[in-house]
Amino acid sequence: MVIRGTPFIAAVVMSAAAMLLMPDVVSTAHTPGQQPPRPGTAMEANLGDGVAVPPPVQAVQPAPAGTARTLRTGQVSITTTGFWSWSLIDRRTGALTGSANATTRSDTASMIKAWIAADYLRRQSDRGEGVEDSRLRALSQMIRDSDNSIAITYNALNGGTTSINRMIRTCGLTESRPVPSGSWSTTEVSARDGARLGVCLADGRAAGPKWTPWLMHEMRQIRGSGRFGIINAFPPDVAARVAMKNGWINRKDGKWHIACLAITDDWALSVLAQYPVTLGLSHGANICKQVAVQLGTTA
Repeated sequence: MVIRGTPFIAAVVMSAAAMLLMPDVVSTAHTPGQQPPRPGTAMEANLGDGVAVPPPVQAVQPAPAGTARTLRTGQVSITTTGFWSWSLIDRRTGALTGSANATTRSDTASMIKAWIAADYLRRQSDRGEGVEDSRLRALSQMIRDSDNSIAITYNALNGGTTSINRMIRTCGLTESRPVPSGSWSTTEVSARDGARLGVCLADGRAAGPKWTPWLMHEMRQIRGSGRFGIINAFPPDVAARVAMKNGWINRKDGKWHIACLAITDDWALSVLAQYPVTLGLSHGANICKQVAVQLGTTA
């Protein structure tokens, strides 16, 4: 499948006269306007729990060593199989750009953990209550190491589905929705809502003024198996300033479900993907990386 695209542009604060619509040309089993295969119901599994899979039959080629200094809207062309979408918000202008299917939903997996932490911290602050050091350490572990048991605990403290609906209202999301089970892992978002969530996390609406610097710092310290994708489009000095949170899971539908989110002072980028499990996690990691590489500029 080949997806070549010049993105549509929908500025959040721009006039209608300034809006451009330049749809992608898409040839794929999944076309814009259709929903991707419905996510499974399994909770997110630790990467180490997976089974070995054969080498990808058709994988995205790894990008060269990262040289991008920032991102700007542009054309993205990737040859792959399955579903993928992306959306970029320029935080300096408010312009929202993305693939033609940027409104199509997929699940967040662990990407939602950034919101779980933010929602807990903001609500504590709103109640005039502090946060114990032990709880901050737990939230840090949830973000840096993508700890699932901690996410389950704090999602429950936040109210489960109530918290997801609060995210939708707080961040102005238009396609996102919780699932009836209340599982944080299967919360559904679009790529453009993912980018909007990134801006919401960075500008203080999500965690509040007291805790946003702490949250952004933690999202810059992602390590281990969760550190992949968009961030690898950048050299180390730029990558150090990128806040991120990825989601990744091999679900019961036989597909990898990937959600990549990265944020700087200048932009927020979200990439979603679903594809056959035989292609491996690295396939989705490279989709996220390639989107950033192709949107990257050294200027």
